[in-house]
Amino acid sequence: MNVAAAAGDEAKSPPPKSSAGRDAQKIPTRIAGEYSAGKLIELRVRDRIAFIIQPTGKVDAEKRWLWDFPFWLAINDGFGSVAHRYYVEKALAAGFHIAGVDVGASCGSPAAAEVCQEFYEQLVSKHGLHKRARLLSHSHGGLICYGWAFRHPTCVDRIGGMCPATDFRTYPTLPNVVAGPTKGLDYGLSLEELERRAAEFNPVDNLAPLAKAGAKILHIHGDKDTLIPTGANSIELARRYRQLEGDAEIVLLKDLGASRATSRGHDGPELYESAALLAFLLAD
Repeated sequence: MNVAAAAGDEAKSPPPKSSAGRDAQKIPTRIAGEYSAGKLIELRVRDRIAFIIQPTGKVDAEKRWLWDFPFWLAINDGFGSVAHRYYVEKALAAGFHIAGVDVGASCGSPAAAEVCQEFYEQLVSKHGLHKRARLLSHSHGGLICYGWAFRHPTCVDRIGGMCPATDFRTYPTLPNVVAGPTKGLDYGLSLEELERRAAEFNPVDNLAPLAKAGAKILHIHGDKDTLIPTGANSIELARRYRQLEGDAEIVLLKDLGASRATSRGHDGPELYESAALLAFLLAD
């Protein structure tokens, strides 16, 4: 399964041969992009590509920032488009920094979380960014985002999600969690071991640290998503988070992508310019 291509495109599970080449091309191998209110700077973390976009106008007094998962949705993809341009440009105009790091389709593994934490520490110590990040997770990026967040809850202010995966048993499913990630960013477990220890790693099973730290959550999710099931991911996460006395809201997008036969309820223009999500990400 090509879990890497499931954000910002009409992902399929598995993709047909006709789309496999395009899916691979969407993932950039270099950092590039131009912004009306920002300057893109390439960074490196353990020899993996990363970036920070600095606002060129006013700068938020607290140097708050938005961390995008997966990283490539905030920069030029392989076709030169910035999938999250609406959120990125609005955040830059508000004085926020934007950042991202490439950890591949790592499904929230501890190894990927270590790279993310090293990136976070670089941004806070060398660039002076706020100690509590605001996270934007899209599709499989939800696993990466929450995989870092629940291990470092005091580093998180709020989490916005766009049809995010939060239960890796439902997407991309345990066999793909084992086989999909790049070596070194994987779980290093057999399928049998992961089945036995799934609750130790699965984001939806590890929300208590975030609730205790007071992190706020808002997801927008298609009400009929068949790729990353809405009920088992966003709705179940919100239910559990509220039981932990955490602040979680879900905005259901009715019939998302209904006019596009290939969307599977997982992709559509409503995702990319959500006023509710933008207000949540930039709220004081």
